[in-house]
Amino acid sequence: MEVAVFSDIHSNYEAFRACFEYCTTRGIDHYLLLGDYVTDCPDPEKTMELIYILRDYFRSVFIRGNREDYLLDYRNRGETGWIDGSASGTLLYTYDHLTDRDLYFFEKLPITTVWEERGFPPVTLCHGTPEQSNGLMLRGERNTRRILSTMTTGMLLHGHHHEQEAYRFRDRFCVNPGSVGVPWNAGGKAQFAILRSTGDAWVEELVQLDYDREAEYRAFIESDLMDRAPAWAAVTMHTLRTGIDLNETVMLRAMQLCKETEGEAVWPHIPEKYWAQSLMEHRIDLQGREVPRNIPL
Repeated sequence: MEVAVFSDIHSNYEAFRACFEYCTTRGIDHYLLLGDYVTDCPDPEKTMELIYILRDYFRSVFIRGNREDYLLDYRNRGETGWIDGSASGTLLYTYDHLTDRDLYFFEKLPITTVWEERGFPPVTLCHGTPEQSNGLMLRGERNTRRILSTMTTGMLLHGHHHEQEAYRFRDRFCVNPGSVGVPWNAGGKAQFAILRSTGDAWVEELVQLDYDREAEYRAFIESDLMDRAPAWAAVTMHTLRTGIDLNETVMLRAMQLCKETEGEAVWPHIPEKYWAQSLMEHRIDLQGREVPRNIPL
């Protein structure tokens, strides 16, 4: 049996569709999805349509990610705290494009579960860590070793950190399938994993798949996401183009510039001029393209 493992789709419908179509050509009908289905890219509606197809017509298990938690928290606090702009505009854009059905679906998802299929070894699933959807598991870190050593299964699948990898700690095995929608490294190719059963164990295949990125760039341009979160959309497009993640770096620099000039930087109220300056310093234009070094800024 083969099982596809998807994580961190982030509303990148073109990448999600390409990964799903690749799996269907291999006859895969079991899917494990590890959260962060939406935000950052411009197609939450199409992404959720495909999520529901997987739920209704395939053998699928879903985990809630930290981005789903952010959206639920926003609803639960009375839809306050976010504004249009590069700090929180992508979150607000996504929320405005979701339905009550979508939020109800997220609300019912666990942050961790054990997937069991008769005749096959059980697998622990989570997004960040089994305790926190926004927790972080990195190879070799003390927290990772602690989590793996206390697991009740021999294998753990997790996402959140968009770096595709597989590693062991003693007799426990851990796989991060990478990000379908905003992948790091591999030149921006969509990433996921396929597990193949050997009877008493799982063998992982880490897949890196190219997709129609030009169609995804057009989706950004044709949506109003680039107006509602200009710099964040640009740096996300840059990650799609290059596989290099600068989102946090650009954000922290914008906040630093704001604090240096205005005495404080209160998220999400960071004026766009500081985001624009941060983008310029990192030589990224508003469509996520790198500005050549020989072109003066």
